[in-house]
Amino acid sequence: MSGKRIKIVADENILALDGWFGKKVELVLVPGRDIRAEHVQDADALLVRSITRVDKNLLQGSTVRFVGTATSGTDHLDLAWLAQQDITVADAAGANANAVVEYVLAALASLIKEEGLALWQSRVAVIGAGHVGSALIRRLQSLGIQCVACDPLQQIVNNVDYVGLDEALRADVVCLHTPLTRDGKHATWHMLDQERLSALRPETVLINAGRGEVIETAALLELMQRVPEQKVILDVWENEPSPALALLRKVAIGTPHIAGYSVEAKLAASRFVLTRLCEHFDKKIPAMLPPTNLPLIVHDERYTAAPRFAWDGDQSDEHMFADIVLGTFSPALVSQRFTTMYQEATAEQSGARVFDRLRRELAMRREFSACHLHAAAYSPQLASWLHAAGFVLQA
Repeated sequence: MSGKRIKIVADENILALDGWFGKKVELVLVPGRDIRAEHVQDADALLVRSITRVDKNLLQGSTVRFVGTATSGTDHLDLAWLAQQDITVADAAGANANAVVEYVLAALASLIKEEGLALWQSRVAVIGAGHVGSALIRRLQSLGIQCVACDPLQQIVNNVDYVGLDEALRADVVCLHTPLTRDGKHATWHMLDQERLSALRPETVLINAGRGEVIETAALLELMQRVPEQKVILDVWENEPSPALALLRKVAIGTPHIAGYSVEAKLAASRFVLTRLCEHFDKKIPAMLPPTNLPLIVHDERYTAAPRFAWDGDQSDEHMFADIVLGTFSPALVSQRFTTMYQEATAEQSGARVFDRLRRELAMRREFSACHLHAAAYSPQLASWLHAAGFVLQA
């Protein structure tokens, strides 16, 4: 098919698409939530993110032979139906792992500052040790933070204890990074139901930056009404993009599915999926786009705390670490803006628009590696933590 003109329909928010294709490609960009059957009827390929449901209703009768998703998860794709139709599927598993890890660290940094969380004295349980979970475990270990892992399907991380779900839920911090599955012995849909949520200790911090449906919303609301001191951080929700307002009001931090939403993650996802597309259609794979147009870290007061990039002897290393992390990105400030705007929305449709608007506003978020610091400005312990977290330290 190398000589034939192909038509690609794509979510307009997939990064760097327009720099890949030449005259033999017709590229049609559509908002992800608006992609309909009429858009793809005569298309050869469809490129989406997690917000577009790809199934029989969308593709039946179309000419689509390739579906790429610039995301790690595939629960928005009907994989069984696509396989029956002999439609090739490519996902970007792992492309956003580092961004999610940094979101978790930033959320924990907020708790260090606001709640006095003693992170380096805590035990963190990571439930789901795939691309993201394993990356989080390794990062926490490099920071010297005690971890355990829970994953009955794979045990790929060395030098970490694997435990059962019941034991994992007794940790000081519980991080959920499982895929969403509905069938089988280890299905994750509503994995944390009323019984399992009740097993959490009141002082345990629960973080879900995986899939919203892993937690039963009604049961979580009941828990937080009964145990108001329970600290819950949610980036993912049931019924996205219209999460329950009552739950958003109660969580310590609530954000609109942006944990993996960094420039670096989106570029990596685009490169992976587009390479697979070129291979499928026997097209020449263009040279990787140089990252010369990447934005610098901008200290947007809406989403970053006042940056503090020099060591202050009046603060502990733990608090200085938190300050520096939050100077690049603060999920807590995103949460405040999300909650305020969502409460002001007059209808479910307006709430959904708020959800997507904030995702667009955060489209230029950079990862820690874009922030270069001077090692001599910090204590040896703090400098080693910053390096382990992913910041670039210069002599």
